[in-house]
Amino acid sequence: MKLFLAALVCALPCMAAQPLKAPVVPDKVADQFAPAPYGGQRIEGILGERMRVNLEGRLLHVDEKGILECFEHRPGAQEWAGEHAGKFLHAAANTWLYTGDGRIKTLMDRVARALVAAQLPDGYLGTYLDEQRWTSWDVWVHKYDLIGLIAYYQATGFGPALDASRKIGDLLCRTFGTGPGQRDIVKSGTHVGMAATSILEPMVNLYRFTGDRKYLDFCEYLVRSWSQPNGPGIIESLNASGSVFRTANAKAYEMMSNLVGLAELYRATGNPAYLRTAQIAWKDIATHRLYVTGTTSSSEHFAGDGVLPGEEASNVGEGCATVTWLQLTWQLLRLTGEPQYAEQLEHTVYNALLGAQDPRTGDICYFTPLNGRKSPTPGINCCVSSEPRGISMIPQLAWGSRAAGAAVLFYVPGRVNVSTASGAVAIDVKTNYPAEGSAALTVSPEKTARFALYLRVPEWTARFSATAGGRAYQGAPGQFLTIEREWKPGDQVEIDMDLTARLLPGGPSYPYGAAIARGPQVLALEQAVNPGVLDLQAAGPRSAQVKLADARASLPRNWRGAQAYRIDGVVAGKPGDLTLVPFADARVYRVWLLKP
Repeated sequence: MKLFLAALVCALPCMAAQPLKAPVVPDKVADQFAPAPYGGQRIEGILGERMRVNLEGRLLHVDEKGILECFEHRPGAQEWAGEHAGKFLHAAANTWLYTGDGRIKTLMDRVARALVAAQLPDGYLGTYLDEQRWTSWDVWVHKYDLIGLIAYYQATGFGPALDASRKIGDLLCRTFGTGPGQRDIVKSGTHVGMAATSILEPMVNLYRFTGDRKYLDFCEYLVRSWSQPNGPGIIESLNASGSVFRTANAKAYEMMSNLVGLAELYRATGNPAYLRTAQIAWKDIATHRLYVTGTTSSSEHFAGDGVLPGEEASNVGEGCATVTWLQLTWQLLRLTGEPQYAEQLEHTVYNALLGAQDPRTGDICYFTPLNGRKSPTPGINCCVSSEPRGISMIPQLAWGSRAAGAAVLFYVPGRVNVSTASGAVAIDVKTNYPAEGSAALTVSPEKTARFALYLRVPEWTARFSATAGGRAYQGAPGQFLTIEREWKPGDQVEIDMDLTARLLPGGPSYPYGAAIARGPQVLALEQAVNPGVLDLQAAGPRSAQVKLADARASLPRNWRGAQAYRIDGVVAGKPGDLTLVPFADARVYRVWLLKP
């Protein structure tokens, strides 16, 4: 029993906030939404469990030797082998800030110190031999070095991590540019130079944490390089065509990585063209190139309008693309405070992000089809390293500060401390969302104070109401419900929303198909809970008016999920019940069913 309790304590997040190193340069543009700090919050329920599995199953079992040997014994076995150490440090730093877990702290300390020790005297921290420097994925590897080291520095204050980052930045500034003897950054990376120029994001942060103007100048050089005759033309193409499919070579992961950097550069400079370009790309992806599960890309590229094949052979939703889409959306949420971005974050998290993670082991899918079988793996590849970063971000997506008040974006059980113009506010949430649509919030400012509480009303709900202080409020789908009043410690807010079930059209790729969603979750026809359905392709709902009944009793004993729903269906032309489970829990399944 004592061992069990000790393990339980280690798995729970530490409520004492970890100190963060602050930037030394203020941003030109203030965020409209500020996420609650990692420390001082707790998330339970489905998301809390998946974060626990991310720590216990994946991060604590990372192949430490495997992610470092490419630096310690150059060259690396893969051209991009060096990306994994930086990705691990980013995910580990986030996870330690949230949990305070000493095991992940010890592990990331070792990785960070080994990475710093592998840096050469001139600042080089790649995995290539001298004669092959700055070819293929070399700059890309330095991007992830910077992302990981700066995240580690921000979390721990370890000075050598920032010193190593400075050395990388100085080397890049010496090596690339338009001066005599300098290299062309576009020629130094793959995918029309987008892999190399995506170093924009951490270079903005290096400027932010050092105050050295040359790093910001280098960022502006990167953006100018897009407009070279051999460049990807990201800004010009997106503003002219409005289409990521018609920009550069349509490589999803690399292009969105550049857009994440562009959003950071807007925050640092205030140039409105940078924000406008990122928003154009986001709108195009959300409108034309997003799977119903909240991911994007087929065979790692954007496809034509509405072309979203979902089979295993289609290589659906590269995990790296899922996480970078999440990061781009998160950037735009912070910069604008608009609810459409929070809506998409929830959609991606509950479906594509969790759907790529094995809920038992923490193993990760490289691709996650909409029809077929998931193939999660351990080991080392780009997506196995990326997805834990996305899962580690969940506490930054759920709640925070907006317009001088407190904002609740995800309805998760747990507790958070949020800053408002009137002081700190603790919010406790009791809910079984997304299985149920009710939530009870206890709002406790430090003392009685007037401020606004912003509650996100999902786009898909047919009904959203809240009661506070004896007054009822009605929310409009896709907006924030604002409750501004004088709050005193212990005030209650009761939320009730309809977890509306709906039929989603199959679009050009599945004109005779339909998917079913309930609340934020896409549902799937799972083979393990439908043993009598021999051909999943021959099944579908009987009516367009979807009615779901609780079918938890039909779940196998070893099933890891806790939700199942029965619908009136048709199987091979004959009436028959079908049982659906959330896509995030499915193993062998179909999302696209026969349209009624």
